Amino acid sequence: MNGKVLRSGARVVDAVLASDVGEDDTHDHARAWSWLRVLPGFAYVLLLYVIGVGIFSDPRAVLVEYGSYRLSWLDVLMLGAAMMAMFELLRVSKPGIDNTLEAMTMVALGVIQMLLLALGAADVPYLSIFNNTEFLSLTFISATQGVVALMINARTLKRSITT
Repeated sequence: MNGKVLRSGARVVDAVLASDVGEDDTHDHARAWSWLRVLPGFAYVLLLYVIGVGIFSDPRAVLVEYGSYRLSWLDVLMLGAAMMAMFELLRVSKPGIDNTLEAMTMVALGVIQMLLLALGAADVPYLSIFNNTEFLSLTFISATQGVVALMINARTLKRSITT
């Protein structure tokens, strides 16, 4: 703890707490440089898709039924993909923090998905699982979130530079 007594009449405890917050922010940002930090969360959605293709023969078959609600594997996957995209956008929206690398990896994953979709459509062996409407939808979600992440990151950086 790095306590400083403030002359404006504030309590010593407030000064200690304020100095601790500043130190933790610096340490969190510095120690978080690992490959998992920049791995897009949508990579997990892509992995779930590949696993789901192997497990479920009909992705539109009812998986969970509760009253009048019927969810298929595809419904669960798309809901998870949309939620992951929103969480990823929160990741790059912190003002003053340069998250360009994270945003660029999101765009890169979207490009990889577009490539897989094109190769699946071209009937490349072992990539036919990527030639369907479900993967097309996931690709649109992923690519859109990557572009929006770049825009959000640029705007938050611009706002922090101008202030």
